[in-house]
Amino acid sequence: MRCAWVLAFSSSWPVPDPLGRRASLLHRGRMVRFVSALGLVIFSVALLILSLISYVSIKKDFLFSTPRYGHNGGPRMYMFHAGFRERPPRKPDLSSQLAMKYLDPAFTSLTNALSEDLQNSSKWRHNSTAFNQQRKEISQYIDIPHNFTLTRDSVRIGQLMHYDYSSHKYVFSISDNFRSLLPEVSPILNKHYNVCAVIGNSGILTGSRCGPQIEKYDFVFRCNFAPTEIFKKDVGRRTNMTTFNPSILEKYYNNLLTVQDRNNFFLSLKKLDGAILWIPAFFFHTSATVTRTLVDFFVEHKGQLKVQLAWPGNIMKYVNNYWKTKQLSPKRLSTGILMYTLASSMCDQIHLYGFWPFGWDPNTGKELPYHYYDKKGTKFTTKWQESHQLPAEFKLLYKMHTEGLLKLSLSHCA
Repeated sequence: MRCAWVLAFSSSWPVPDPLGRRASLLHRGRMVRFVSALGLVIFSVALLILSLISYVSIKKDFLFSTPRYGHNGGPRMYMFHAGFRERPPRKPDLSSQLAMKYLDPAFTSLTNALSEDLQNSSKWRHNSTAFNQQRKEISQYIDIPHNFTLTRDSVRIGQLMHYDYSSHKYVFSISDNFRSLLPEVSPILNKHYNVCAVIGNSGILTGSRCGPQIEKYDFVFRCNFAPTEIFKKDVGRRTNMTTFNPSILEKYYNNLLTVQDRNNFFLSLKKLDGAILWIPAFFFHTSATVTRTLVDFFVEHKGQLKVQLAWPGNIMKYVNNYWKTKQLSPKRLSTGILMYTLASSMCDQIHLYGFWPFGWDPNTGKELPYHYYDKKGTKFTTKWQESHQLPAEFKLLYKMHTEGLLKLSLSHCA
């Protein structure tokens, strides 16, 4: 043990190197460092390759098990998309396109049914018993005819209104001008229609030639003041009611800041003739300023327009509570399903057009704009994912279609 210690100690002490051993050791040190560096490089490359292999494997499993959206908004593995292609085929055979073993099992029966329905939509039959039952269920959550709009007797000047989707700290004070615009009674009270159409704004209506068919309905609901004139071949012109989100004033009419803006808005309203303009002013506090601008405009033009104004109060809590019983609870319901809810109180049958939240046409496979009125070349947006659950809504609506509660029109009309 002592000899070993002495050897170790002596080897660390500087000694003369008459035989060139120092040069040899330096050379050997350089070789060791080179080999070590080379080994480190090889190890790093091997580790990178293994990481890439693991990533590809995990990504593959993720794609095969989780719905994803392509650049055009169409679901890669959600419903009718074949394989992993970003662009759908131009001439699809829906039944042969489906990579069924990769689909969510919950959508398999839906996909088969829709594929058949697109080929033969005449098989649909209205189930009046089921529809009346649903109407009764909805009425247990909200009395739609009486809560369709605020009325002059339901509010007082100075009353503070809160917002459905904003913090309770935000309020809107009912002014004399606002109250003067409220109807004395709900415009849908005691109203009844046989067959109604609710027209969504999906790009699936582009080229559908459904305009003449839509014109024949007893009552036509539209969403968000959507334009119809230059799209009448596809969507018709008839409008008995349309929603008007206050943000539309900012987006399309520059907040009525110029004479031209005001004239354009006036002419758009005049085309509605005696239709109901349903203005959800109490959804978000961010619409407060625009609401006041609207109120001033309507007071200024009182008696010059035939449009019927309707200003709903805080109804969304009750509407949401009903749809939660159907396992639908997004951050916000879409305007389309809200219109269906309202229509259920006054219509015996409801047919839906323009309800398709995907970026490709199930009839042709061609890419679609998000809205039928979007400018040509506008990319399909998926911003709705921040607030809505449109695929889940569509799945539920199609289930209701198969049960005869509503008719969901997805095929071209001519």
